[in-house]
Amino acid sequence: MQFHFITKDNEHLFQPELEQFFRARHVVYAEELGWVPRSPDWLEYDQFDTGAAAYLVVLDGNELVAGSRFIPTHLPHLLSEVFPNSCGIRPMVRDAAVVEWTRGFIIPSRRGRESIRIMASACAAVMEYALAQGYRQVGGIQDTKWIPLWKKMEWSIHVHGEPVDIDGRPWLPIYFDVTEAAMLAARALARIEGPLLGSTATEQQAA
Repeated sequence: MQFHFITKDNEHLFQPELEQFFRARHVVYAEELGWVPRSPDWLEYDQFDTGAAAYLVVLDGNELVAGSRFIPTHLPHLLSEVFPNSCGIRPMVRDAAVVEWTRGFIIPSRRGRESIRIMASACAAVMEYALAQGYRQVGGIQDTKWIPLWKKMEWSIHVHGEPVDIDGRPWLPIYFDVTEAAMLAARALARIEGPLLGSTATEQQAA
């Protein structure tokens, strides 16, 4: 798999991949979940898809497998604007050194037994990117179904509020500390050696 972070500075190099990304988001968030209206162009955008956003795209050859979005929390972001009252335990984070991680997905055909490996690989890429950018924490409104995975990687889990019901599932405002240990733990779980961004992940053969 290949892992790329796309920003306004390099988006001209990734136009086909970005179109796949927004089309896949439409499949998940408009068609599958029904959280947003269907778009006539079959692409899913919202008010947070601005020049400040960065996008992780995970590719297997030419196929987009997974993706997510990142926005520094000193700018308007999903948690601050859509769930402003969600942080009842700890204050809402508004800090340029903390980045929100949302709009994540794995395409339907790659779920099931592959999900954990794909998610762990994405977690490793996220920590690698966050370390390179100098971010202190990454997080936001998170689906609680991934808590066992984060605990397995021994990630820090800072809960800022009570569960929020979204379509019958509990979501929490959670932030994770950005550390090299967190990155290495995600790589180990995904059986990946070395850096991921802009390169092909080398999988370690299971013993």
